[in-house]
Amino acid sequence: MILRAWNSAHLLLVLAALFWAGHTVALRLSVGEISPVLLMALRWLGSVVILVLVFRGSILEHLPQIKARWRYIMAMGGLGLASFSILLVNAAHYTTAMNLGITQGAIPAFVMLFGLLFYRTQVSAMQLLGFVISFGGVVVLVSAGSFENLRALQISLGDLLMIAACLCYAGYAVGLAKKLDMPPVMMLICFAFGAFVTCSIFSIAEYAQGGMILPSINGMLLVAYSAIFPSILSQTFFIRGVELAGANRAGLYVNLVPVFAAFLAVMILSEAIYFYHVVALLAVLGGIYLAEQGKLKS
Repeated sequence: MILRAWNSAHLLLVLAALFWAGHTVALRLSVGEISPVLLMALRWLGSVVILVLVFRGSILEHLPQIKARWRYIMAMGGLGLASFSILLVNAAHYTTAMNLGITQGAIPAFVMLFGLLFYRTQVSAMQLLGFVISFGGVVVLVSAGSFENLRALQISLGDLLMIAACLCYAGYAVGLAKKLDMPPVMMLICFAFGAFVTCSIFSIAEYAQGGMILPSINGMLLVAYSAIFPSILSQTFFIRGVELAGANRAGLYVNLVPVFAAFLAVMILSEAIYFYHVVALLAVLGGIYLAEQGKLKS
């Protein structure tokens, strides 16, 4: 049964999206249970410890490549993943899990934009239309569907932080084009360690400012979930899904993250869903779909 599940691209990719969506709910639940930056530091530490214990035999083999590319590793993990993590967890203190999930749906559009800016990647008319529609969905979301809010710049701090987080992750995704010559799991160990180092530094600042909240029992459970499910299992399942289904098909499953996040927010957190949420979700998903179709045809 386990072998059958491991060979099912559909199951693995759906689970990866579900665990990523569950992380948005976990972040909302963490408010008051553990301070935000400490949660991220412990999350990445837990991921590194688990991965090192499992793959310790392979680390020495790839040590020369790690030493040669340590600047790239720290830029990807210490800046890319860490910045995304810190902005994401702080955004959870100011906006809803539903908003967190839907906004993340715009990451593929930002990746396309950065690819155009930094690598001069060709963009078809369909991809450009998809980007405009997706970004329009984000604008609808952060303005709560109100033109007056947009004109008066009455936008939630949490939504602004979430947009910044998405831009950071898009930069991280584009940076993967210069990937290390090693298996993806080794890269994940390196990047997770870089993210842990940066988050630890910010944790010290959090403590110095008197804002540190040591984890409660619930806080530790949320750390465990964050370290295992969205950090390790989702990444592993997604990598395996790409092997089985190809990058184009696997990428479409990421579109399930905002859908799952919306449903989980309603079911677990009893968050209210409004018409502008539906409009934003459809715009984000529709824009990504058009962009993917444009990429397949171009």
